[in-house]
Amino acid sequence: MTGIQRRAAVVVGVDASQSSRAAVRWAAGEAARRDSTLKLLHIDGRRWEGGAAQDNLTAASVAREAEPAVPTEHEVKLGGIADELLAASRSASLLVLGTHGFGALRGAPIGVVATEVAGHARCPVVVVRGLTAPRRGEVVVGVDPSSDSERALGFALDSASARNAALVVVHAWHDSVLEAGAESSSVEAAEERALRDRVAAWRDKYPGVALRLVVVRDRNVARALIRVVPHAGLIVIGSSGAGLGSTAQGLLSRARCPVALIGEAARG
Repeated sequence: MTGIQRRAAVVVGVDASQSSRAAVRWAAGEAARRDSTLKLLHIDGRRWEGGAAQDNLTAASVAREAEPAVPTEHEVKLGGIADELLAASRSASLLVLGTHGFGALRGAPIGVVATEVAGHARCPVVVVRGLTAPRRGEVVVGVDPSSDSERALGFALDSASARNAALVVVHAWHDSVLEAGAESSSVEAAEERALRDRVAAWRDKYPGVALRLVVVRDRNVARALIRVVPHAGLIVIGSSGAGLGSTAQGLLSRARCPVALIGEAARG
């Protein structure tokens, strides 16, 4: 598209696995929604394994089948898995990973890679799980009083707007917030008011996005997010620090749809 400047590329990690192909298909759709280039990145760890070029050609074919109009780029890197992914995140709009690792870590659970990458990536990170969920399913975002949640809300609203999907904003609370003698019903009502206030300013910025606010009593946030919308199209949470918290780990283990991790270093 001559004369039209595209947004920064959507970068997807590529190898020979089926999970990588699922990630490529999802990333191609996201690149189309963002009017971005799709960059196929193969990382061979610290030794050359061969077959990288073929993996990228196969991935390019998968991307063309999913989104024929999206331009693609190919790159093969030799180096540390997490280091190269973090380097790619500096110029990407989004970093997309399958459910397993690459190159020397092929077959390892994605948590091994995501734990190292999500907290420090300069862009949001999406781990594509299963794709058993409908492509146009609701976007779900988990929120709490932290600044992590504010970043996650912004990303989730952008995602819902781009998909013409509804956004479900979920806040899970548990007994630790109960004061002596307090009724759980009154605490839940207060949590609901706080959530409405939290989201009020965002409603004005995204008037076209249908919002549904849900407050649930559940100590396990990952379980609550999955239970509220069992067939979500995307789940979004904030993630900061060097490692992933229990919520992120739970979602990466059990979610039935892609999971977006928005770290404190991410630009948006």
